[in-house]
Amino acid sequence: MSNQITNQIKEKQRAKLAVGEMTIVLSFFLPIFIMLIGFVICGIYPFGDRCFLSTDMYHQYMPFFREFMRSIKAGEGVSFTWNVGIGSNFLALYVYYLASPFHWLGLAVPERFYIEFLSYLIVFKIGLCGLTSYLFLRYRGRRIVQETGAEFNNNRMVHPELAALFFSMFYALSGFLAAYNWNIMWIDCVVLLPLIVMDLERLVREGKPGLYCVTLGLSIYTNYYISIMICIFLVLYFIFLYCTEHHPVKAGRTDRKAKVLAHIRPAGQFALYSLLAGGMAAVLLIPEVCAILETDFGDSDFPEKVETYFSVLDMLARHCVAVSVEKGLDHWPNIYCGAPVFLFVPFYAMNEKIPARRRFGMMALAGVMLLGFSTNVLNFIWHGLNYPDSLPGRQSFIYVLVVLIMCYEACCHMDRSRPERKEYVVKVFLGVAVFMLFVEKFAEHEDIVAGVEWLTLLFISIYASAIYMAHIHTSRKWRNGLAFVVLVAILAETGINTCCTSIANVSRSEYLKYQEDYKNLYAWTQEQEEGFYRVEKFSKKTKNDGTLAGYPTASVFSSTMNSAVKDMYERLGMRYSKVFYDHDGATAFVSALLNVKYMFAESEDYASSVYQICNSSEGVTLYKNVYTLPFGYVAPYEYDLPEGFGDSGLRLQNQMLHDLGIEKQLFTRCESDASGDGVMFTASEDGVYYGIVTAGGTSEVKRMGSGVDEMRYKNLKDGSILYLGGLQAGDFISLTNDNEDDTTPNICVDIYRMDEQVLQEAINILAANHMENVTYDANNLSGNITLQEAGRVILSVPYEKGWTVTINGEEVEPALFGESLMAFDLQAGEYEFKMHYVPYGKGAGIAVSVVSVICFAGIMLFRNRRKRAEK
Repeated sequence: MSNQITNQIKEKQRAKLAVGEMTIVLSFFLPIFIMLIGFVICGIYPFGDRCFLSTDMYHQYMPFFREFMRSIKAGEGVSFTWNVGIGSNFLALYVYYLASPFHWLGLAVPERFYIEFLSYLIVFKIGLCGLTSYLFLRYRGRRIVQETGAEFNNNRMVHPELAALFFSMFYALSGFLAAYNWNIMWIDCVVLLPLIVMDLERLVREGKPGLYCVTLGLSIYTNYYISIMICIFLVLYFIFLYCTEHHPVKAGRTDRKAKVLAHIRPAGQFALYSLLAGGMAAVLLIPEVCAILETDFGDSDFPEKVETYFSVLDMLARHCVAVSVEKGLDHWPNIYCGAPVFLFVPFYAMNEKIPARRRFGMMALAGVMLLGFSTNVLNFIWHGLNYPDSLPGRQSFIYVLVVLIMCYEACCHMDRSRPERKEYVVKVFLGVAVFMLFVEKFAEHEDIVAGVEWLTLLFISIYASAIYMAHIHTSRKWRNGLAFVVLVAILAETGINTCCTSIANVSRSEYLKYQEDYKNLYAWTQEQEEGFYRVEKFSKKTKNDGTLAGYPTASVFSSTMNSAVKDMYERLGMRYSKVFYDHDGATAFVSALLNVKYMFAESEDYASSVYQICNSSEGVTLYKNVYTLPFGYVAPYEYDLPEGFGDSGLRLQNQMLHDLGIEKQLFTRCESDASGDGVMFTASEDGVYYGIVTAGGTSEVKRMGSGVDEMRYKNLKDGSILYLGGLQAGDFISLTNDNEDDTTPNICVDIYRMDEQVLQEAINILAANHMENVTYDANNLSGNITLQEAGRVILSVPYEKGWTVTINGEEVEPALFGESLMAFDLQAGEYEFKMHYVPYGKGAGIAVSVVSVICFAGIMLFRNRRKRAEK
């Protein structure tokens, strides 16, 4: 008899082990399977000619990853790069965009497959999201077993580990990841969040802080920005745990002091190990914070009044299946996490087996997070005291985990032994059906397209029917069959949602088009030139094209850009925003100031007396700028951009030449005609012409007429300069609104002709003295200059605190030209320049990280020794 019982126990243990092994494997591979199915349907390479590049992954992550790989393979490190903007803090860019340790695996991947490396790495990480959320939910399931003292039996509705698999699928394929799965910056933190929360629970319940410190530190290391939101949540979740968990005293201690320590210890450990986690990541965190403070993101004003964005009904409706994801400037959160939430959140709220204070705490936590989506003040705080520039609700994945925790606990506490639960299922289902009617009637946002509420209700009906049937049929065969039906439904639901709302893609061949030609033509320029110079493009694929082909440029789109350069570009009439500055709008004079010597274009239409064709390769034409300056040119002593001139960069440049001692104007205004919503112009003489936007309601303009078939200008503001090209006397052009959706289509543009003789005179003055023997690499620049008289040496290198400049062996602080470029006012004489760059804060970051690691290791060693001694 005893042997029979023993065999039964062993059989149950083997079955339990088999379930655990199966579910843990499926938690990783099922989300990957869904993503791969989506890739096949969308024709993502190698299943077609599409590639998984969307929004910032197209414009930023892929270009920056290429530059990261190039820099590492060349042995340059990640301190500074000349290929991002006019020179950028590469460590800040790396920390902000590329700090995931997985990216180093790209060193083993051929360059032609970088797109696929990042794309399928995302798929792999989505699988990891399923795995880590499964591990966390399984941990909670085992805690429930310990708390209730009951193993899984026939009265339980579903095996806890199977339930963990179901809900982990919804975390890995949530609305947040449907919207932002392309975002390689954030996804590591989404992977780590379940582990961090699990380890926080272990810290509070079991006094085990080690893994909490490590996982939180790794999260901060991989992306400090999303980790801000995680840390805010951890404070809230710790308060919840502290208020709902029992704090036992140590064995053998019953005195008052022991009781007080039992309550203080969790808070002390939480504070200590959270600080150590931040300290261990300080090697990247401190330099990044120093860099961010130099951007426009370092200066944000707290909201003056409280505002709400949308109703609770509209927000909750975004839980429906196949709701279009929000990536724009609206504040809608992407909170889809499975149709079952409509059933299980009410089940959670009504389940008396779950302590009331825990239910209240979790519901309150979810409510606070919902308010964070819809209230401007809380939204501002959640996003690190900043408003997101598109991509709203960046903390949505945390809310998703909170909701799934409630759903999982409700599922684990469901019990067949209570017949009245069948009535709960029916009542909740009817309540959900009524809610869907309200959604259909009152939810009017364009993301909630017709039919999503009924599709959601269809899946809810399947899940509710399975739960109801599980109350009636208790045999293992029925239980397994219903579990299979639910799993198939989950696969179908997540697959539909993923294919309908995710996997944005573009043409792979179009994205990679001409990249080798750009590289070859840049290599040709290196054979023609010595010293430092830049290359730009007339029409760009991205504002980071220099990183795609590996050449120094004068444009950048990055949240870590130097805002002082952006301010200078704005004054000069070039393109700019809070997150980019662009060479577009640069006149021939400004291009010379920035040492831009060559221009790329995918046509021959831009040839003029300013830009002359010098080479070509396939569909790419290389132009040489006729008017250029050598690196390190010399202007009059204390020469700078003149004050004033508002939004008129052309008048400002006229004044700049006047300050050089040139009486004639570089730009002379011409007569033009307004016709309807546009501007018409006929050239009265040969020359190179520019336009400047003076007013109007459009950010896009199209130029038609003589010279070229058409030119398009984007990202325009008042004061933006347009290069209209070389025109001959009698040539006609028209400028019209190029934005069909614009509600104010009229445009106002003044036309100016550039005097090339005046430009040549200015070039001669500035190039009379210049730096020679210029050498540079990723972190250093040097050269010599001889001044016949006092003057200002201007370097087209943006000033940052990390630069150390020595002149004739003595360290000096540079002056600033245009409040951004380094300049040096020197007397007559011979000078040797040496410049070295180390990211500001790097030394402090290394020191703090080393101390934190030593402290953490010492504490862990002490704890282990004390435990062994107690045993």
